[in-house]
Amino acid sequence: MSLNEKELVNPSTAAAELKISVATLRKYSLIVEKTTGDSEYYARTSQRARLYSAQNIADLKAFHKLAKQSGLTLSDAAQQIFAVSDKKVEDQKKADKKIEEQANALMDSKQVVKLLSALQQTIANQNQAIADLQKQVAEVQKQNAALIDSQKQLAAPQATEDLPEMDEDFFDEEKTPEQKRSEVTEDMSKSEDEVRGAILKKAQENAAKRAKENVHRTLADMQLPKKKHWWERFLG
Repeated sequence: MSLNEKELVNPSTAAAELKISVATLRKYSLIVEKTTGDSEYYARTSQRARLYSAQNIADLKAFHKLAKQSGLTLSDAAQQIFAVSDKKVEDQKKADKKIEEQANALMDSKQVVKLLSALQQTIANQNQAIADLQKQVAEVQKQNAALIDSQKQLAAPQATEDLPEMDEDFFDEEKTPEQKRSEVTEDMSKSEDEVRGAILKKAQENAAKRAKENVHRTLADMQLPKKKHWWERFLG
C-alpha cells in the first residue's frame, strides 16, 4: 500500500504499514511528541484520534529500524531521527522566510523606483514652471521699457512750451541812425487823428494781454514783431 503525500490514514492503517501493533504505534507517537515538544505533531480527527501522513510513516520506519539495530533507547533514537526531521522543517521555514523577505525587498525596490520616477517628474514640472515665470517677467520688463519710452516721447514737445517768455525787443534788428531818423520823420508826418487812434488801440491790446494769466507764448507769438512807431515804444 502506498500513500500519497497529502493523504492521511488512521492508526490501524499506519500500524499495518509499519508492521507493528496499534499499541506500539501509540507508544512511538508519544515518544515523538515528547521529543519534539509538540503535542500536536500529528494531525488529529475531531475525536482527537491521530492521523499519519506518508512522511510520518517514513520517519517512524526509520525510528523503529534505528532503535532495533543500534541498541539505542527509543528516546535516543527518536532524538536522532526526529531532530533531523525537525531540522528539515526548520530549514524549510527559514528558506520560505528568506524567499518572502526577498520578495518584500523586491517589492520595496519597485516602490522606490516608482517614487523616484514621480519625484523626477515633479522636479521637471517645477523647472518648466520656473522657465515660464522667467519668460513672463521678461515680457513685463519689455512692456515697462516701451511705456517709459512712450512717456519720454510725449513729454518732449512740452520743452518748447516751457521756454521762458522773452521781451519783444530781444528780436529787434539793429538799426542804423539813418533808419531811426527816417522812422521818426515818417511817424511825425501822420495826422493827429491817426496818432490818437494808434495810441488807443495799443492801450486796448496791452489791457487784454495783461488779463491772460498763466498763458505761455507759442512759437508764433515769439516771431519778430512788426515795426513800431516812435510813440508806441513809450506806451508799450
